[in-house]
Amino acid sequence: MIINSIKANNVLKYAELNLEEIPQQGLLAISGPNESGKSTIGETVSFALFGRTFSLDLDDLSKVIRWGETHCSAQLEFTPRDGKRYRLDRFLDDAGNHSARLSLAGSGTDDEPIARGVEQVADKVYELIGYEFEEFVESFYLAQREITTPHPHSFAVKTMAGLVTLEYVDQACQTDKGETLNEVEQRKSELISVQDQIDEVAIDHSLMPSLQGEYNEVSRHMEDSMDLVEQLENASITYQDALPRREQDLAAAGRAGFIGFLFLLLALLTAGAWYLLARLPEHPFAERLGEMLSGTLSAWDASMIPWLLYGAGGFALLFLIFWIRRASKKGSAKSQDEAAAGLVKALNDLDGLSTIVIRNELEEETGSAKLDEDTAAIEESEAGETAESEAEPTIVDRGARERFSQRVSDWQLSIAEVREGVAQEENQLRRGVEADRRRLGQLDQVIAQEQERLDKVEKLHLVKADLQQKIDDKQRHMEICAVADQLIQGTTREVSHKFNHKLRGLVSKTLPLFTENRYEHLQIDDDLSVRAFSSEKRDFMDLDEISSGTQRQIMLAVRLALSQELVNRAIQGSQFLFLDEPFAFFDQKRTRSSLTVLPTLSEELNQIWIVAQEFAADLKFDMHVRCDRESNAISMQQS
Repeated sequence: MIINSIKANNVLKYAELNLEEIPQQGLLAISGPNESGKSTIGETVSFALFGRTFSLDLDDLSKVIRWGETHCSAQLEFTPRDGKRYRLDRFLDDAGNHSARLSLAGSGTDDEPIARGVEQVADKVYELIGYEFEEFVESFYLAQREITTPHPHSFAVKTMAGLVTLEYVDQACQTDKGETLNEVEQRKSELISVQDQIDEVAIDHSLMPSLQGEYNEVSRHMEDSMDLVEQLENASITYQDALPRREQDLAAAGRAGFIGFLFLLLALLTAGAWYLLARLPEHPFAERLGEMLSGTLSAWDASMIPWLLYGAGGFALLFLIFWIRRASKKGSAKSQDEAAAGLVKALNDLDGLSTIVIRNELEEETGSAKLDEDTAAIEESEAGETAESEAEPTIVDRGARERFSQRVSDWQLSIAEVREGVAQEENQLRRGVEADRRRLGQLDQVIAQEQERLDKVEKLHLVKADLQQKIDDKQRHMEICAVADQLIQGTTREVSHKFNHKLRGLVSKTLPLFTENRYEHLQIDDDLSVRAFSSEKRDFMDLDEISSGTQRQIMLAVRLALSQELVNRAIQGSQFLFLDEPFAFFDQKRTRSSLTVLPTLSEELNQIWIVAQEFAADLKFDMHVRCDRESNAISMQQS
């Protein structure tokens, strides 16, 4: 950046300051006695560019306004690295109102500015010139002060060395690592809390299979009981329907047998009579029989004897008919035995019905008050039903059931007895079904509760797995941050070393010129402490071993090296230097030597402002501004 013109009103000493068409290169001198306003020119440049000065803090910025005035303004025209000429206007009043405006030089006052406002202008100026106030006062602007070794950790030096970006990255890495560590600790705390919740639920993984097994067993028992009720009902009805038919068939078979027996006797008697009368007529029994028949039957004669044979055959035929009927009825009665067998089978199937033993385990496993009440109610109901059943002549054991079955098989029970006995068995089964149904309802509730607990634990395990995954990811991220931190530190050391090495190289070019070849090399450590190599003593010397004038020459060389490094890194174009009293305590010889050397040090540092109380009369400058204590205005135009 090259300064083209400086204008100001009511800034510090000057009511008016007007320096126009300033030479773009060469030595520009500012001279005058103490308190004549020499430093004001440099402070005006600083105020115009950055809205602040070296000598005043931001809180005291209103002191820039000339004593007795209410406002001030400054205008600076400059040419940055893009080659265009810009005009920067800045205004400040004693109420703290601060404004800035940046535009292209030569444009009208009403033209749209490039930037307006303090912050917007500051951003645009940095974009144009490549540095901020901190770098400016550590390099191109040497305010009226003792020249000292630059602080190695200053923002400006870090910027010149290219360490600012690395420092920002390192700070971001450290912040990221700290936030990640805090998040890991928070996630670990949450993980412990989730595990405590899992432990508090205290899941017994064998309980749900046990509950489901019992549920299935009770369901099967209830279904089997209901099937047996239906089977027993149907078998009982069949038996009751068969019992009267069997009795009728047996009665009919008895009657048919009795009648058949009578016909058999008649057939035998008739056949015997025929045989005696037809075959043995002289037999005394035949004669007696004939007399009896003649006396009984008035129409009886010998010609009717063959009819006895016919009668015997008829009676035999009737005997066969009734005997066949008897056999038929016997068979029909025998067929009813299937009904008895069916009822016996249904009764025997009762012995195969499984017994549900599980009753009180849930109380211990779940601790549910509702479950306790249901279990107690079931047990009370079962106890009441047992007492009731014991008061009646019911079939409650296998021995009684076997005797009942035997009597059924032998058809020794009446319909009423069968109905009563089967009803008692059915009632017992129905009570069991009802108990099973209540038990299933109870199990449904407990299984639902246990499933809810299992679902809760499953969700907690998912949360736990997610937290653990986040912890693992964050720990890997911290490991990456640790590696990045090592790389950044290594890069910082390498960049700092190269910066110091380059700085030594730049100083080695200027130092001999300032010191008339008495000091050629500097030793600049990582902390930017400086030692000079004496050609006479052939060794490095601390600065306190060197005269104050030589120290200032050495420090001026370091300052110029820093300026050159900033030009190389951030500007890469022409740049002005403003050196306020750089040769204080220099003798005339050193001052002449330094002024001779300065224009030859760099191709980029080609507009050099030098402030001093006075210069030798024979020294020539490209522009010379002379300040006077009694004057509060400077106006000059360089042709």
